[in-house]
Amino acid sequence: MATFAYKARDERGLLVQGNIEAASQREAMTQLDAMGYIPVSAKETGSKGTNSIDDFLIRFQRIKHDDMIFFTRQLQTIVRAGIPIVSGLKALAEQTTNQRLQLAIKSVSQDIDKGSSFSDALARPKGVFSEIYVSMVRSGETSGNLEEVLERLSALLEFQMRTKETIKSAMRYPVFVVVTLASAFIVLINLVVPKFAPMFRNAKIDLPLPTQILLLINDLTTKYTLFVIIALIALIVAFILYKRTEAGKYMIDVVKLKIPFIGDVILKTCMSRFAFTLENLVSSGIPIIRTLDIVSRTVGNEFIARKVLDISANIEKGKGISRPLKDAKIFPPLVIHLIATGEETGSLEDMLREISTHYDREVTYTVNRLSAYIEPVLTAGLAGMVLFLALAIFMPWWDMMRAMRGG
Repeated sequence: MATFAYKARDERGLLVQGNIEAASQREAMTQLDAMGYIPVSAKETGSKGTNSIDDFLIRFQRIKHDDMIFFTRQLQTIVRAGIPIVSGLKALAEQTTNQRLQLAIKSVSQDIDKGSSFSDALARPKGVFSEIYVSMVRSGETSGNLEEVLERLSALLEFQMRTKETIKSAMRYPVFVVVTLASAFIVLINLVVPKFAPMFRNAKIDLPLPTQILLLINDLTTKYTLFVIIALIALIVAFILYKRTEAGKYMIDVVKLKIPFIGDVILKTCMSRFAFTLENLVSSGIPIIRTLDIVSRTVGNEFIARKVLDISANIEKGKGISRPLKDAKIFPPLVIHLIATGEETGSLEDMLREISTHYDREVTYTVNRLSAYIEPVLTAGLAGMVLFLALAIFMPWWDMMRAMRGG
């Protein structure tokens, strides 16, 4: 909040001056208008630089899933209780601890107060409310079932959070082990190996292959350190830039699906997201073409997203859903069969819910199984690294001892 020195005219046209607390100049003007004044000017007082820096930093503040779920649940309660949306949003803004979300809620409240629809107001704050969020709220406004739509939105947000947390939880231990192994290897190469390297190079024996490899790695990290760092940075930057291109993102997502075990997890996660999002959007009354367009942006894989857009194009040609799904050659038979059944029996929403529930369980099971597979692989990797280092350091010693005895 900041203090603004304002000038305004009252209902009699007389000029009045004073100070007012507001988050922005726009909000200050809105408050003056609500007080019955005609705003003339509002200038921020005090240290402007500090507030500008704070506002800049707030734009990069991350809005967690918990914050958005809590906001949506509270909003649903407000709609159910029949409280005016503007009053309800002002109350929610005061209760919200995330500053970026708080400013967005205030902005939405002000825009509604000025005559905007709820969905249009939600679309204005950049990077806060997703396209699917805005689209579902718009459908709820149009059909008059906003409360039900907000319930579905909450369930969708909780589903997305649950899926991410499942994957993150399963990968936490493997990532920790890999980082630990890499750190230990770097320490050994830079602190232990240099003490033995001169002795091995001066020894008049043929060095075994593990020792030659270890000395080569040591040379790369000592003599060519700057070159190695520059090369690694260049590769990372090139990969990031390539990933940001449309073709790069597409190719990377294609490769991800072909990785053993991991590709299976990604595919099942995408199928779960596809079915759950599609079911919620269809239930909310959004047209199927628009629904598939939104779903393509939420599946989390560019290759599958393009397949979804192809399905949308085929539906426009009157081919239904199940046949384009089969032609896409990426959707599992279970998905195609259940959606075909839903089309024929008029229970598409129920079938989509079944698909989502099934793949939600499958993702959890597959991730846990993958985690169980990774642990022995990492243990074997650790044993292999220890064996390699032991052979690389001790084999030359054995050869030197034999040479000395033979001499």
